[in-house]
Amino acid sequence: MSRRERPPLAAPRRLVHNSAMEMADARALNGVILSLYREGREVPLSRYRAWALEQVATVIGFDSACWGSASADPPVLHEMHRHNCDDGIVEAYALCSEQDFFRAALLADPGTAISLGDLVARETYLRSALYSEFGRRFRVEWALGTLLIERTTSLHEFLTLWRHDPSLPFSETERQLKELLMPHLAATHRAAWLRHFLRLPGHVNQAWAVVDRHGLLREASPSFVALLRQHWPAGSGSILPEALAASVQAGEAHVVGAWRLDVSDCGEYRFVLARSTGALAQLSVREREIARRYASGETHSAIARALSLSPATVRNHVAHCFRKLGVGNKVELALRLEAGAPRLPTGMAE
Repeated sequence: MSRRERPPLAAPRRLVHNSAMEMADARALNGVILSLYREGREVPLSRYRAWALEQVATVIGFDSACWGSASADPPVLHEMHRHNCDDGIVEAYALCSEQDFFRAALLADPGTAISLGDLVARETYLRSALYSEFGRRFRVEWALGTLLIERTTSLHEFLTLWRHDPSLPFSETERQLKELLMPHLAATHRAAWLRHFLRLPGHVNQAWAVVDRHGLLREASPSFVALLRQHWPAGSGSILPEALAASVQAGEAHVVGAWRLDVSDCGEYRFVLARSTGALAQLSVREREIARRYASGETHSAIARALSLSPATVRNHVAHCFRKLGVGNKVELALRLEAGAPRLPTGMAE
């Protein structure tokens, strides 16, 4: 049942251009956004959410908060950062989650900041099971939340701010500020993830993924998602195919088609990187570059000039490539490279 079908709930107000967004608020918001992108680059992943919430507090006051991510298929809470919350809040919420009309509203309208005060009358909320079983215990008198859906993995990222004072609801100005701020919070948090896992150059344009210990995708490049769809077309959502998940959980490489998915242990997560098992995989990075140039028709001298090498060094590299690939001339080299280079699905970076 949607929140439009559940009286006396009312649809939250959309972003409007009026005097509610005063210039001072806009400047403060701009300052927070700049801080997220500038100072945030120096904040380690382990501290990022706590630090970012400190920035949010400069424009929107709140007493406690939850910021986490979850998948819809399967419906699993991946993890949650708790700000000023009791340790038992996750377990307590699980007991009444099916009755959470606030979460249902967030799911129904991704990207929109929703205030509890706009969603339901105060008296109705105080009589609800959500308040009696959860809100009263954790002093959730008012809530302001937003849910975003990440386009590549379809993961849900949510942030809900809570106030403990019954006499201090969130204002429309604060709702608008939260709606404008949430995409930047999600984007900079994701950037912190990428900085943490993609330490080696070149990974951004390859097929890679960050997987948790349950075998669920936490982050992935579009190339990796396309690779999954190519080899496991029946799969869906953020859960890995069973065979691949077993390899990842064991920390072992998995071979599928012409690809080897290498697994690196990153604590409670696994970093998965797809590598070709074709001809190019047998060559070093330098040999690969020289082989491609030589096979395309460049001379030893031209390659030497382009790569700041001596012609003799280029000739030695070419000879090594011939020996590794079992070819005897330039034509055979070109055919071997063409036949041994697996093609990524359309739309994937090579």
